[in-house]
Amino acid sequence: MDKLKAFWNKHHKINIVILKLGLAVLLFYNLYAKFSEKGFQETLEIFQREFSPDKLYYLLFVIFLTFFNWGFETLKFYLCVQRLEKISFWLAYRAILYGNAMNLIFPASIGELTGRPLVLKEENRISGSGIAYYVSIVQKVASPLMGMIFLAYAHYYGFLSKEKLSFLNLGLSIAGIIVLISIIDVVFWLFMYLKPEVMVNWLAKVKSLKKIFESLGVFLHYNLATKLTLVGIGSIRFFIFVTQYWLLMFIFFNEFPYFEFYILCGVYFLAQFVIPSMGALDVGIRANLVLFVFSLYTKNFAQLMAVNYLIWIINLLIPSLFGFYLMRKTINPFKVKEAKF
Repeated sequence: MDKLKAFWNKHHKINIVILKLGLAVLLFYNLYAKFSEKGFQETLEIFQREFSPDKLYYLLFVIFLTFFNWGFETLKFYLCVQRLEKISFWLAYRAILYGNAMNLIFPASIGELTGRPLVLKEENRISGSGIAYYVSIVQKVASPLMGMIFLAYAHYYGFLSKEKLSFLNLGLSIAGIIVLISIIDVVFWLFMYLKPEVMVNWLAKVKSLKKIFESLGVFLHYNLATKLTLVGIGSIRFFIFVTQYWLLMFIFFNEFPYFEFYILCGVYFLAQFVIPSMGALDVGIRANLVLFVFSLYTKNFAQLMAVNYLIWIINLLIPSLFGFYLMRKTINPFKVKEAKF
């Protein structure tokens, strides 16, 4: 690390230029790939056809909820990072936007681990990445727990199709598969959430990582009250996700069963959350999930996917691009100036 830092500082200006250009190329490539998808083009056409001024307040309310969505995510990070470094809530909000920006470039949650710590002092950034990862586990616990409540309700009242899949000569319902994956998912992440020291101690056995993870363990010992508070905040975020998705239905559908669709939006978010990302196959996976979840009420796949794309633009793309804009002056991984929000 010291050699890397020395090399970076020796060629500081050119390294910053190369880094910014590299990130910009990756960003534009990923956006081009997203916007080139057939589903995205269909979304634009459907939006132009279905949107009218009387539906504007639905769109504005969804945008308004986005601030609360990322505000609650900020609150989780803010509460956890204070033990490492005292920062303001607004600087923590900036960290979340940085993480979102990096998630447009890097896969999975790597963006959060590299982006969020940029608001911290250089010496705290490695531990900050660990805290950022721990905060991400909160949602991996809260969302499946809340989602299974929605799924149980939908199953009990018959909102879901009983369609089965054939696997190893067994007829398994799609809902049953989602339940099984959800239980495995939540048990694993709940253990990691309640006992982070197990993961830290295991990684600390690797010689090259020992020093990093031994110091990180100090910052992940939160009491039970704090852990329950974090899960509660994550649960609120899940309800915001569901509400945003449901509100966008009013733009693309003229008539639909309001209550049933609200419950099914929760089921859809659960299925999206627990089924692993498959890269280029994501579009196909999302398509099959959305068709299954809403199959008893509508076969209008294009409009369902239009809701999916629009929620991505409002909830992720716009905040991420704003975060990328804010991050441009603090992109240096070895030095940070005090940022004012």
